[in-house]
Amino acid sequence: MKHLTEYLLVRLVAGILRIVPYHAALCVGWCFAWCAFYIVRYRVREAKRRIREIYPERFTGEEIGQVAWKSWRNFVFTVVEMIRIPVSSPDWVRTIVDDNQTMQKLVECLKSGRGGIIATAHMGSWELAMLTCLAHDVRMFSIAAPQKNRLVDNFANRARAASGFEIVLRGASITKTIIRNIKEGKLLAILPDVRGKTEALQIKFLGKTANIAGGMGFIARHANVPLFPSINTRIGWGRHRTRVHDPIWPDLKAEKKADILRITQAFFDILTEAVNAEPEQWFWFNKRWIFDPLTKKKSTIDNQNCRVIPAQAGIQFEYSVDSRLNQE
Repeated sequence: MKHLTEYLLVRLVAGILRIVPYHAALCVGWCFAWCAFYIVRYRVREAKRRIREIYPERFTGEEIGQVAWKSWRNFVFTVVEMIRIPVSSPDWVRTIVDDNQTMQKLVECLKSGRGGIIATAHMGSWELAMLTCLAHDVRMFSIAAPQKNRLVDNFANRARAASGFEIVLRGASITKTIIRNIKEGKLLAILPDVRGKTEALQIKFLGKTANIAGGMGFIARHANVPLFPSINTRIGWGRHRTRVHDPIWPDLKAEKKADILRITQAFFDILTEAVNAEPEQWFWFNKRWIFDPLTKKKSTIDNQNCRVIPAQAGIQFEYSVDSRLNQE
């Protein structure tokens, strides 16, 4: 009954947000964000603590509050934009998103018929970043784990699918599915800026060490395709900037684990620079805080030589990655 009530409420709100103009929909989102932040105080204290932890001397207390508020507001705006995907045409997306022609790096690479990986972060509007790729006729897919409320989960996935974005639900044969899609010329979209659920790669990020899944580096090597880092920024309310950086190619001559580490670290070096430049653009409220202590859990797939843990926005691989996964 709880899930059904949530679903009906989501459908009601979505119906309203899809009918009204874009900026009116953002106004509705702003009101919700303001109430949640200033009245309910949803995770506000924790977000401020995280900002202070990363920047102990950079901001005053008031400035920390502003960073946290803009981060939360941007997240709610992103949810609004996700809901509005079915009414967001490619032409409209191109009018509000400035990619400075960096999207051409993706387009030119994919003309060869091989796919690739695009890694972005919870910055700006990651939903509009996805729509920007689709607006340039880039075929995309991502990996998702079923959420507790299947009704709301299916509704969100149908909204994304309306744009041509493919959602692949994780399962035992997920590696084969990923590789097959990439070989068909599709682009895997991944959001790696969350803490790995089990011991993985130790990555330098924002002056600290984060436990990060090595999935994107492993897939890049396994399929021999480039990883494209992408940084998204919201300008004001309804303008956006996407910058696709130069591709990071795997080095098949290098030792496997070292190369996966290099690829992953290269992305987080770019992300570190982006967050330091505009910390209010990053989502500081994530429940899987990237620097939380590791909680060891048993993997869902445990082979003799490889343990694979599907993650929220990608695949998390534990070492040693060895013969059985290579054979698959």
